[in-house]
Amino acid sequence: MMLLRVMTLVQRAAVPLLALGLMSLGGNADVTSVGSFEPTNEPRVAAAFESPPDTLRASAEPGTPLLLTLPAELDGNSIDRYSLLRGPALSGVAGRSFAWIPEGTEPGTHEALLRPHAPDMPADTLVLRIDLHS
Repeated sequence: MMLLRVMTLVQRAAVPLLALGLMSLGGNADVTSVGSFEPTNEPRVAAAFESPPDTLRASAEPGTPLLLTLPAELDGNSIDRYSLLRGPALSGVAGRSFAWIPEGTEPGTHEALLRPHAPDMPADTLVLRIDLHS
């Protein structure tokens, strides 16, 4: 019975020791430089966000219809047509054309999500960001 208790004690002690050993193997080898944690009066500004490659930008005026020809090619694939996954009210797609009548819409940035259809092309999403100016 005593041997069984000693074995259980050894097993219970071995698990935390093994975990500590594994954590110490990782170390801080991935850290290449140490940053400063000193307070500063300098403003910290994030880098400007650039639109991903599959994002188009456009601008429109309230009440004025917006008509856009969508790209005929994305990532080297020839696009047959687009379908509208989500968009503002009174928007639609026909073939490779996007139309929107921003009637009664608040100024700001609005998005339309489009799915390009092409043979042998994996599913993708094209984002159309429209700045509506007053």
